[in-house]
Amino acid sequence: METHFQKYENLELACEVSPVQLTPSSGDILTCSRACKEHRDCTSFVYTENSSSVPSHVKPGKCTFCPVHNITGLRYPPIASSQTETWLGFLGRMFEPPSHTFLPIKGALSIGKLMVVKGRVPVPAPARFYVDIFQNDQANVVIRIAPRLKFLEHENQLRISSFVVGDKWDVRIIPEFPFAEGKDYEISLLSTKHGLAVYIDKVFMHNVYRTLNMVSDIGYLSFKDTHVNMVFY
Repeated sequence: METHFQKYENLELACEVSPVQLTPSSGDILTCSRACKEHRDCTSFVYTENSSSVPSHVKPGKCTFCPVHNITGLRYPPIASSQTETWLGFLGRMFEPPSHTFLPIKGALSIGKLMVVKGRVPVPAPARFYVDIFQNDQANVVIRIAPRLKFLEHENQLRISSFVVGDKWDVRIIPEFPFAEGKDYEISLLSTKHGLAVYIDKVFMHNVYRTLNMVSDIGYLSFKDTHVNMVFY
């Protein structure tokens, strides 16, 4: 599958080493994109513009990247920089995908990759809903995001879990609950060598270590009882 690049506003990748120069000299966005595709450790890059009024897609600038195994998390600066741009590599996008089905997302969430799911809690609100990432076998659940708005004795409880066939569900209950009836939400999953970092509405929630070895075999996205309007991976 071919990688494309998209500029992402107010987002930075945290890196445990100094950024690496992507091109030997200044280049425009197209030049930087091509260089990133050819580099095995590059999944995204940062473009720093030269002081000019020419648009970034045609003017030369400096491009750097964080090697995939050195990416540690996401940062959301309160004010977007006017001189730097973060460009993320992606394999696919889906708009208004259907629920209650297995949606193929092959290649998503390899180390250094980001996946974003944007949706809205329905009105009236369901008792609970799921957003699941499966391995290719459609049995092992690499990660499940499961908000419970009012299910059994649980109210406003967020569960992040995983499941491996032959073992029990590994469930973590998260203190924060950023969901509400009719409210938009954004789930961001970043795959690092330390685990799957989960952010909801730009706030870090949890790091899933248990199924990190499964990310090379990601196969499907599935969701139930919620509205998803966009998936980026």
